[in-house]
Amino acid sequence: MSKVSAKAPAAKTPAPVPAKKAFDPKDWAKNGVTEEEIAGCKQSFDLFDSDQGGSVDISGKKNIMQSSRPP
Repeated sequence: MSKVSAKAPAAKTPAPVPAKKAFDPKDWAKNGVTEEEIAGCKQSFDLFDSDQGGSVDISGKKNIMQSSRPP
């Protein structure tokens, strides 16, 4: 009796993630908000976006709450 080895199905590789477009404050500056104000907001946001994924995770929210608390 011969042994037939069952091959595991090949793991599917994830589809490539499209490259992110660089942040451009011009895309967001409107209704009286200047590019400089937008760039300042983005810079502040990036302080709490620890993995640069475009969102603030729970640990980042905790940091925001602790840093905004009065001494």
